[in-house]
Amino acid sequence: MKKFSTLLIIFTTFIVNNLNAQVFEVDTLQYNGDETKYINIVIMGDGYTSSEQEDFIVDAQNLSTYVLSQAPFSNYVKYFNVFAIRVISAETGAKHPNNATDCNTASPAVPVSNPSTYLGCTFDYFGIHRLIVPLNNSNIINVLANNFPNYDQVLIVANTPYYGGSGGAYSTSTNGPSSFEVTSHEIGHSFAALKDEYYPGDSYASENNNMSQQTNPNLVKWKNWVGLNGVGIYQHCCGGNSGNWYRPHQNCKMRFLGVDFCRVCSQTIIESVHNRVDPIVSYLPANPIVNSSNRFLDFKLIEIMKPIPNTLKTIWELDGLQIGKNVDSVKVDQNNLSIGSHILSMDMVDTTALVKIDNHETLHISSITWTINKTTTGINMEIDKNRIAISIFPNPVNDILNVSIDVEKPSLNTLEIVSLNGSLVFAIKSKGLVKGLNQEIVNIENLEPGTYFLRSKIGKYQNSLKFIKQ
Repeated sequence: MKKFSTLLIIFTTFIVNNLNAQVFEVDTLQYNGDETKYINIVIMGDGYTSSEQEDFIVDAQNLSTYVLSQAPFSNYVKYFNVFAIRVISAETGAKHPNNATDCNTASPAVPVSNPSTYLGCTFDYFGIHRLIVPLNNSNIINVLANNFPNYDQVLIVANTPYYGGSGGAYSTSTNGPSSFEVTSHEIGHSFAALKDEYYPGDSYASENNNMSQQTNPNLVKWKNWVGLNGVGIYQHCCGGNSGNWYRPHQNCKMRFLGVDFCRVCSQTIIESVHNRVDPIVSYLPANPIVNSSNRFLDFKLIEIMKPIPNTLKTIWELDGLQIGKNVDSVKVDQNNLSIGSHILSMDMVDTTALVKIDNHETLHISSITWTINKTTTGINMEIDKNRIAISIFPNPVNDILNVSIDVEKPSLNTLEIVSLNGSLVFAIKSKGLVKGLNQEIVNIENLEPGTYFLRSKIGKYQNSLKFIKQ
């Protein structure tokens, strides 16, 4: 499900109201579907003058083609749209103030420069030469608000042939020889919040999906991958507190350019895809039906975002009995329905082997429920669609368990703590969920150390997440 920041909306409104709106031409580089439902990558150039816009489009197209050819993005390429905004700068290039202590290590040497560019990309940020960052945030927000506000991921390309890049809110790179790989690495930061797998320094070290101080293979975040595809628990080095931190792989794109994302980083990227969008784009019937006299009722998934290969699985049930599996449509003979209410449900999950998360098939469920009311005069139908994503952290946990539940529509949720043998330990008061992300804090300080399940009941759906109380 797409996430929108209230703060960003407020700030964007302030900027739009206080600056002259700048509208640039927008090119479509890849289009898979409705911009409100697919993941939208927006590429902006900096330091491209009006006469260099065709060069920018070539650079943007080549860049997006490469990034989306890298696994696991290539597995989910059909989930993405790509657009390029032709941002016009007064002068060519990127700033280089030559004030970082390691400027003399750049090869080839980067000349001092101070061009007037629209987004203000500059080398030497934070005292690191290769760290190139766009500093004109007000212009960035203004351009996005006035040209493509429904973006999900922004890539900025600085028109300079020298090596550099950065992650953060906007993945930034140059158009130099290594730019494709740099962008692929930086989008790992921006899109999936991945950490560097070289040691970036004490100030950047923290618990993350691909960084941990945990050394127990049964407790580390990537425990289900340990021993597979080169995944282990590898100590960082060198300097500072690096020896206290561990990474999952020795040869990952988050450490070296020119190699693949490791399995742990790939899994995190896929989960970021799952959290952003619902693979069910359209279906029929999508609106209530009144007094249908058709004998055979058709139910279809019209448009679906399918991974490559397609790992989406569907289950169709009529009144709790399975009538279809891994198909996009079913027919219901209303002559076989008794007078009264009947429930047809379709549940879809992604069963990709690239994700090894406990109970993953219960964490991201896309569902459609049709309530079929048969009367003596025909069929009336109501439709209910929902999507549920649930996660817990930290795990293992000491006293406070944080629960995140994302739903497409308001729902009623019941949480329970259950022992390994299925016995109820204690129930948490049922709570209404609002559309979007819901956070719940569960105090388990009085729980005896051990392994438990957090059981969530949302409507007809129930899932259990295992956690360890330390």
